[in-house]
Amino acid sequence: MAEYQPPEQSRRGQLVDAATILVLLFATLFVTTFLVQDTATGADAAAAERPVAEMPVNPAERRQYQALIDSGATDLATVNAAIDSHADRRDKYAINVWALLGTAALLAIYLAFVYRTSFREYREVIEERFGPSERERTP
Repeated sequence: MAEYQPPEQSRRGQLVDAATILVLLFATLFVTTFLVQDTATGADAAAAERPVAEMPVNPAERRQYQALIDSGATDLATVNAAIDSHADRRDKYAINVWALLGTAALLAIYLAFVYRTSFREYREVIEERFGPSERERTP
């Protein structure tokens, strides 16, 4: 029996595969970046003007934030934004049920496609290596 030689993918096919992965990766990163936006409300604008002494943190953190502001490493608005971003809010981790179901459906379709394609390729490799199965040989 001859030694098994797996089929080779062309350079063009490899480039198309790599380009597809890169496009999907960049699309995912950019879409999530542009869809998630902070909307400043009047309460956020008022919080940005809050002095260090009135921030809802412990005294040691107040001293650290004041030292950072005094050294010029950061400014008051940045410190307020950092503290506000970690505040507990009810809508902080809002989940859209339709987006979740759509993602689950898309994942299921993708996994079914990968399973079907992999199984087909697995059968082709087995037939190429060992010949057709007993079921295919008998009429």
